[in-house]
Amino acid sequence: MVLTVSLFKRKATDFLNLLFFLLILYVVVNYIYLIWYIANPEGFWGLNYFWELIVAGIMLLILIAVCIFLITGIVTSLYKIIVGKGDIRELLKLSGILIVVLLLTGFNYFYGRGFSLYISKKLSNKYSYIKKTEELLSEGDKIAALDYAKSAYQKESNREKVSPYLFLAKLYSETNFDRKQKLITKYATLINYANCLEKNPNFITKSELLFNTGLKLINSDLVKDEKNNLAIFPTLSLAEINLNKGNYFQAEKYFDELYKLNESSDDDDLFYIIESNLLLSDYALRIGDVNKAMKLQIENIDLYEKSDLSKTSSNYLSLLLLATTSEIYFQNFGKASEFLLKASPIAEKKRKKAIYNQYLTIKANYCISAAENNSGNESIIDKGWWENMKEVFTAKLSLKQELLREAESCLTENLEIIKEKTGDESFEYLQGLCESANLYTRIGNFSEAQNKYNAALTILRPNKNSNYDFYYGTLLNSILIGSNKGLNKEYLDEIEQYYYRKTVENYFFQTEDEKVTFSLHLEKQFDKINSIYVTSKTQNAGASLYNNVLALKNIALYSNQNVRDYLNRSDSTLKKDYQKLLAEKEKLLTVSPSTKKTQQELNNKQRKLILQINSSPSFNEINPRVIKYIDIKNSLQQNEVAIELANVPIYINGKSDRSYFALILKQNSSVPEIIPLFMESELSAILNKKGETRTRINSIYVQEKERLNKLIWDKIENKISLNSKIYLSVSGILHTISFPALLSEKSYDITYLESTREIAVKKMHTSEKSKIALFGNINFRANRNNSPKSQNRTFAKNLNFSLLPYSKNEIDGIMALFKKEINDTISVFSKNRATEENFRKLHGSKFDIIHIATHGFYDKYGRTTSQIDNSINENVLLKSGLVFSNLNPNSMNSKNDGILSSFEISQMDLSGVDLVTLSACETGLGDIKGNEGVFGLRRAFKLAGVKTMIVSLWQVPDKSTSELMVHFYEFYLKGFSKKESLKKAQELIKMKYKLPFYWAGFVLLE
Repeated sequence: MVLTVSLFKRKATDFLNLLFFLLILYVVVNYIYLIWYIANPEGFWGLNYFWELIVAGIMLLILIAVCIFLITGIVTSLYKIIVGKGDIRELLKLSGILIVVLLLTGFNYFYGRGFSLYISKKLSNKYSYIKKTEELLSEGDKIAALDYAKSAYQKESNREKVSPYLFLAKLYSETNFDRKQKLITKYATLINYANCLEKNPNFITKSELLFNTGLKLINSDLVKDEKNNLAIFPTLSLAEINLNKGNYFQAEKYFDELYKLNESSDDDDLFYIIESNLLLSDYALRIGDVNKAMKLQIENIDLYEKSDLSKTSSNYLSLLLLATTSEIYFQNFGKASEFLLKASPIAEKKRKKAIYNQYLTIKANYCISAAENNSGNESIIDKGWWENMKEVFTAKLSLKQELLREAESCLTENLEIIKEKTGDESFEYLQGLCESANLYTRIGNFSEAQNKYNAALTILRPNKNSNYDFYYGTLLNSILIGSNKGLNKEYLDEIEQYYYRKTVENYFFQTEDEKVTFSLHLEKQFDKINSIYVTSKTQNAGASLYNNVLALKNIALYSNQNVRDYLNRSDSTLKKDYQKLLAEKEKLLTVSPSTKKTQQELNNKQRKLILQINSSPSFNEINPRVIKYIDIKNSLQQNEVAIELANVPIYINGKSDRSYFALILKQNSSVPEIIPLFMESELSAILNKKGETRTRINSIYVQEKERLNKLIWDKIENKISLNSKIYLSVSGILHTISFPALLSEKSYDITYLESTREIAVKKMHTSEKSKIALFGNINFRANRNNSPKSQNRTFAKNLNFSLLPYSKNEIDGIMALFKKEINDTISVFSKNRATEENFRKLHGSKFDIIHIATHGFYDKYGRTTSQIDNSINENVLLKSGLVFSNLNPNSMNSKNDGILSSFEISQMDLSGVDLVTLSACETGLGDIKGNEGVFGLRRAFKLAGVKTMIVSLWQVPDKSTSELMVHFYEFYLKGFSKKESLKKAQELIKMKYKLPFYWAGFVLLE
C-alpha cells in the first residue's frame, strides 16, 4: 500500500513537472510567435530582423529574471535587517550586484544588440515590398514590380486572425497600437499594388477601385493624425487616372482635395507637394494653360533647390527636364540648353532608370525644335571619337543636320531600351513610337512616320478607354500625315465626336476663364482636323469644315453669355451671388496681391455656382454642334451670302504660318464652297508698316489697296454678285482689317458678325432709342493745362492726356439731335462728372444707348497705369480700356481711379443696352486668340450683355470722329438701321476727308 502511494506521488510529480514544462514551452512558443507577429518578416533582412528581436527578447527575459532574483534578495535582506537577523553589508552586496548586472545588460543591449537591432530594422524596411517595387519600377521592370506588389498585397489580405491559443499575440493584436500598425501595413500594400496596376492600361479600373478603397481604409480614428499624409498619394493617383481618361470634372475634385492636403502638409511632405504640382501642371497643359503649367514647373524647381533634397536624384532630373520642355515650347533655346546641359550628367548616371528614357525624348525634342528654328547649342550633341575622326576627312555637317541626326539617334535608343525593359506593348513603348513618328513627320519622312503611328494604334485601340486623349491624338496625327491618300471620314467623325463631348462635359463645371483656356486648347486639335478638310478634294469637305467653324468660333464667349443671360432671367439671389463673385474676382485681379489660396477659393466658389446653374432644369448649356451649315443655308434669303473667313496652321520648311480661306454659303448652295485665299505672313508684310498712324493707314488702304484686295477679296468677288447682301465673319489677323476702307469702291451691303451662326439664332429684341447716356468733353486731369490742339483719341503712356476739344461738339450735337427727335431720358456726363464711378453706376441700368467720347487704349505688351501688378495677373482684358475724368492711377480706390479696363467692364451687367458707341482709339483691338477672337473692349462689352457696338481699328482723329458720330445719330434717328447709318455717315465724311484714316476706322459689330 505504501509502495502504491509512493508510486502515485512520483507519477503525479512527474506529470505536474511535465505540465509545468509544457506550460513553460507554451509560453515560450507564444513569446516567440509574438515576436514573429511583431517582426512580420519579409525577405532575408526581415528574417534577420526577427532573429535580432528574438535575441533582444531573450535578453529581456534574462533581465527580468535577474531583476526578480535580485529584488527578492534585496527584500529578503531588508527583512532580515529589520528583524535583526542580517546586517547592512549583505544589503550593499546585493545592491552592488544589481547595479553591475543592470549596467552590463544595458551596455550589451544599446551598444551591442541595440545597434544590431537598429541596423536590421533599417535593412528590413529598405527591402520591404514598397521599397522593392519602387526600385523595380525605377528600373523599368513593371512585370517584376507587379508580381512582387501582388504577392505582398495577397499576403496581407489573407492574413488570418491570431488563434486564441497564441494568447500573447492575441492580446497584443487587440491593442490599438497593433491595430494601427496592421491598418497602415494593409494600406501600404494596397496602395503599392494599385500603383503598380496603374502602370498598365489594362488594369486602370482595378487600380482606381483599390485607390478609392485605400482612402476609405484610412477613415479610421486609429490613423487620424496621419490621415492627411496617407491620403496624398492615392488622391494624387486618382487625379492622374481621371486626367488620363479625360474625366476633367472628377479630376478637378481630386485636385481640390490635393490642394487642401498640401496646405496642411509640412516639410516632410515636400516630395508630395512637388508631385502634386507636377500633376496640376500636366492638367494645365491638357486644357491649354501653358503659362500656369510653366509657373508650377518653375515653382517646383525653386522648392527643390531650396530644400536639402539630393541634387543628383531622379526627382531633380525630372524637374530639370520639365523646365527644358517649357522653354522649348516658348522657343527659348538658350535657356532650354542650360537646363538640358545641367540634366545630362545626372541622366548619364541613371541609364538603367526609366527617367533616362524621358531624358532621351526631351533631348530629341530640343534637337528637332532647335534645328527647325536654325538655333541650338552644339554642346548638346554627343560625339564619339569616331564621329570626330570622320569630320577630319569629310565635309562637316551643318548644325541643323547634326541636331536632326542626334534627335533620331536619341529616339532610336529610347525605343530599344523600352522594348528590352517593358516589352513592345507597354505605354512607354507607345509614347516612344509616337515621338519617333513625330520626328519623321517633321523631317518629311511620312512613310516611316505612318509605320510608327500604325504600330502604336494597333496596341492602343483595344485599350483606348484608359487614355482617350492619347489614343485620339495619335489617331488624328496618323490621319493628318496620310490625308493626301484620301479622307478617312469615319475616323474623323469619331475624333470630332470625342472632342465635342469633352467640351460639353467640361463646360458643365468650368469657370468663365477656364472655358476660354479649354476652348483654345481644343482648337489645336481642330486645327489639324480642319486642315485635312481644307486640302481634301471631296465634295462634303466644305460642309464638315463649315460645321466645325460654326461650332468652335467664340464658343466660350457664347457659353459665358448664355450663363449670364440665364442669370438675368433667374431669381435675384442667384444673380446676386454671381455678381458678388465677379466683384471678388475683380478685386483679386486689380488690387490685392493674388495668392494661390485666394485664387483657388474663388475658383471653387465660381465652380459651385456654375454647377448650381447647370443643374437647374430651366438652364440649357450651349451645344457646340446644335447649329449646322444647313441651318444657316435655310435662314438665308435668295440674294444673301454667308461668308466665314477662317484659317488653319501650316508648316513650311519648319516654319509655322497660317493659311486663310473663305467658306461661302448661299441659299442655293448644295454645300459650302472652300476658297483658298492667302498666307498670314503675306498679309502681315502689308499691315506691319512703320510710322505714325495716319501715314501707316493711308499707305495700307491707298498705296497697297490693290495688293490687299488681291489677297483678301478678289477670289471671293468671283463667287458673289454686286447686289448680294453679305454676312461676314472674320478670324485671326483679319480682325484688324477695315473692310469699309478695303471695299470703299464697291457697293456691297455687308453685315459684320462675330459668327455666321448668328444668322440662324437671331435674337428678337426691340431696338429702342429713347434713353441715352453720353460721356464726353472730359477733364482727364483737373490740374493739367489742356492744350486746345486736336488729339487722336488714344491712351498716352506718359499720362499726358490732352482735352479732346471736338468731343464737346460731338456730345452737344448728339444731345441736340435726341432732344429734337426723342426728347426722353438723356443723361450727360462731362467735365469732372464723367467719372469711372458714374459709368459703373450704369450697371444693371436700362439705358438703350451708351456713347463714350474719350481716350481709349490697347497695350499689347501688358503695360498699364493702374494698380495692377502684371507679374501676378495675366488677364489679357487688363491690357485695354477707357479713360475717364479725375485720372489718378495711385488712388486706393480702383473703382474710381479714372482707368476702366476691359476686364472691369466685363464684370458689369449691361444686358439692357442695345448699342454702345466707343468714340475712342483702338477700341476694336486686343489680343487675338484663335477662334475666340479679339480679347479687348469688344469682348468685354459682349460679356457684359451689350447687343451691338461701334468700335475703332486704329487711333482715330478727334475732329473728323466727332463729325462722323453726329452724322451717325442723325441718320439713325431718322429711321435707318445702325449699319446703314454708319455707312451713310462714313460716306459724308469721306467727301470732306478723302483719306481712309479719317473715316474708315469704325466698324459696327452685331
